[in-house]
Amino acid sequence: MRVALSTGPGQDRTATVRWPSVERVRSQAAEGVARPRDAQRSRVYRAEDAWAARLDAARLGAVLATVGGSRVVLPGERRLGSLDAAQGYVARVLALPAVVDAVGVLEPPALRTRRGARAAHWEAPGTIALPVPVHGEPWGLRETVLLHELAHHVGETTGLAHGHRPAFPALVLLLVGAALGETAAFALRVDYGQAGVQVGRVERTTDRAGT
Repeated sequence: MRVALSTGPGQDRTATVRWPSVERVRSQAAEGVARPRDAQRSRVYRAEDAWAARLDAARLGAVLATVGGSRVVLPGERRLGSLDAAQGYVARVLALPAVVDAVGVLEPPALRTRRGARAAHWEAPGTIALPVPVHGEPWGLRETVLLHELAHHVGETTGLAHGHRPAFPALVLLLVGAALGETAAFALRVDYGQAGVQVGRVERTTDRAGT
């Protein structure tokens, strides 16, 4: 879930995350295996809020930013005008070659509106619920929100990531790099590092290599 609120260089905070087999994922679901506490959720939110503020500033014209001691040009964050436009956006992101190479071909999530104007969430088996107010700022139709929830969709439907544990920010970085470019991904990695977010690696095994 993302709630609306207004890795640093030289750090090695990576952990190897491997694809579980489909049989293992199903077995754990059937057995009701308890998942560990989602301990770094608030850190992920804090980092992504800082990063989203950078991209919003770029949208308003301040494209040159200092990130990790470097001066970089950041892309402006897109605001999608409707739920249909957002639906097309997430489908295009999942079809990008870098995403398909990393996680395979996945069915895009369905998008629906939800009550309230301050939160978005992913729900099983594959739906993203977004706040789309009749009046005011369509907060849920921002690229940063959509990419966060799309990472939940990828992680949960493949069994690769649950909650906001280390595999999740790795998936967000994958989607951001593919959709917004490596400079935007670099800025997010720096903000993850400054917030103390542990970032894993997305590594495909033979269980997924043939998909």
